[in-house]
Amino acid sequence: MKSISLNKLLPSALLFLALATLDGGAQTLNAPAVEPVNSNISQNPKKINKIENSENKNQTSAAVEEIRPTGTTKIQGEADITGATIEPELYPAAVKTPEIAKRTAALPPTEIYKIGFGDVLFISLQNAPSRASTYFTVLNDGTIDYPLAGEMISVAGLTSQEIEDLLRRKIKLYENPQISVRVREYSSHSIKVLGLVERAGEKYLQREAVPLYVIKAEAIVESRAALVFVKRTGKTAAEIIDLRDPKSDDFLIFSGDILEFKSNENITVNRPPIEQVPQFYYIGGEIESGGQKDFYAGISLTQAILASGGLRKSDAKRVIIRRKNQSGLLSTFEFDLNAIKDGLQLDPLLQPGDTIEILK
Repeated sequence: MKSISLNKLLPSALLFLALATLDGGAQTLNAPAVEPVNSNISQNPKKINKIENSENKNQTSAAVEEIRPTGTTKIQGEADITGATIEPELYPAAVKTPEIAKRTAALPPTEIYKIGFGDVLFISLQNAPSRASTYFTVLNDGTIDYPLAGEMISVAGLTSQEIEDLLRRKIKLYENPQISVRVREYSSHSIKVLGLVERAGEKYLQREAVPLYVIKAEAIVESRAALVFVKRTGKTAAEIIDLRDPKSDDFLIFSGDILEFKSNENITVNRPPIEQVPQFYYIGGEIESGGQKDFYAGISLTQAILASGGLRKSDAKRVIIRRKNQSGLLSTFEFDLNAIKDGLQLDPLLQPGDTIEILK
């Protein structure tokens, strides 16, 4: 009996096993393929990995790896500034600004030019589609109207390089704007040249200061010019430069200066103020310390005697003053010291060039 039962069950068991095998194969064929993971390239530009702390599940920290198009760089830090971004080219420019200012301040005035009102600037944006280049005149308030900056830009007192840096930080429409700024017309640094020159008139400097020889070459100074009077802003008296001095060519001329070239012949016609030209009087005779003495406006005869050490002999009382008149001839004036002392005669005021003789 048992043998018959096993024989009957064997075909059924074999059929069951065959069906099970076919079903497992079907499941294997229908299973989805597993994509290989590429660790270098992510289809999602923002890949966020969360790291959980096994000891405290309420505290998490995020490690953010972000792939952005060229033009922005992510700066990671504390939680409140994690999302902040900054332009990579603008950030170095911001650092560069004080460096440019420091380098400019260290340069001599003959090597820099600071923009002023009236100057015409040629500004070009190289990485714009049309490579736009335009002229901009500096307005009276020291600004230019540069549309891409979004506002009026103050440029007075800046160099071309400093303006480039300023605009580079202001322009937001283009990434890493390639700005070039050049001065097309120099109009803010002017001087006036007068006198013995072929090309008199207003001149414009292309530096904060230029040596005198540059002006001489531009104005073509006449051979008979021996002196140049330089009237400088803020000073009441002119500086006199002797053109025969080899060092005179290095004298620096600044914006606002007025230069007048003269010969020795007309130097006395336009004499500068007395305080700028040393003047003298001369004293001799019965005096302790005679000779050439410095003249000061308002000095009197008795003061001049005291400044020369006083009288050599107490009985000296006559004084003769000789002075050139308008004709160039000497005029003689005599005074009595005793009468001056007693208030019977005025104590005369001296003039430059007077000759004083003390007699008994």
